[in-house]
Amino acid sequence: MLGITCMEVSKNSNDRIRLYHFLSKKWALSDLQHRRLKISRLLDLNDPFEFFSLNMADPDFRKSVRDSIRDIANEAGMICFSENWNSPVQWAHYGDRHRGLCLGFSISRDSAKKVNYVKERGILFGSLTQPMIMKLMTTKYIEWAYEKEYRLFLELKEREGDGNYYVDFGPDLQLEEVIVGANCDVDREELRMSLGERDDSVRVWKVRPAFKSFNMTRKLDWAF
Repeated sequence: MLGITCMEVSKNSNDRIRLYHFLSKKWALSDLQHRRLKISRLLDLNDPFEFFSLNMADPDFRKSVRDSIRDIANEAGMICFSENWNSPVQWAHYGDRHRGLCLGFSISRDSAKKVNYVKERGILFGSLTQPMIMKLMTTKYIEWAYEKEYRLFLELKEREGDGNYYVDFGPDLQLEEVIVGANCDVDREELRMSLGERDDSVRVWKVRPAFKSFNMTRKLDWAF
C-alpha cells in the first residue's frame, strides 16, 4: 500500500505511547459498547490542504500527488489521536464542546505516526517516492499544531452495514482510559453498560477547567 503498514503489536511499555481520541458522547458510548473505533477515509478529512504541504503549482506534480493519494485511499484509512487530553480547544472542537468523552489508548510507537507542522509549503527536489508520500500524509500547516496529532494508518478491510470501516480494540489498540468531558451528562450506569466487562486497568475519570491555567484537569470529587 505505497508504504502504509499495518499496526505491529509490542508488549514492551517503552515501545508504546499513550494517545487520546476525542468523541461526542453518542459515538464514544457506541465505540465502547462495540469495542472499536471508526476509521476515517483519507478523502473525507476536514483540511483542504491535507496531503498538499508541498508547492503544487506544477500541474503534472499536482496530478501525481492526487493520483497517489487516491490510490492509497482505496486501500487505507486513518484514525487521528492527540498526545494530550487536557486541551480545552481539542475538547471544544472534537469533544462536542466538552459534552463528549476522550478515550486513551496504548499504541505501538512504530505504528503511530507523529504529524509535523510547517509554516510554509516546501518544494520537492527529485521524484515522488514512497517516503515522500508518507511525509505528505503526516505534514500539516502550523495553525493545526495545537492538536499535537498522531496518525494511525490502517488497511480498509470489511465495510460494515452502516458503510463505515472500523478497527477493534485489542493488543494493537489497548483501551486504558475513559475521560468524561466537563459538560458531559453521561450517566454512570449508562457508561458502565457501554464498558461492559472491562479490565480493571481501564481508568474512568472526569475533567474540569483548571483554576490556575487554561488547561483541563482531573475532577477529583467525581468517582466512577
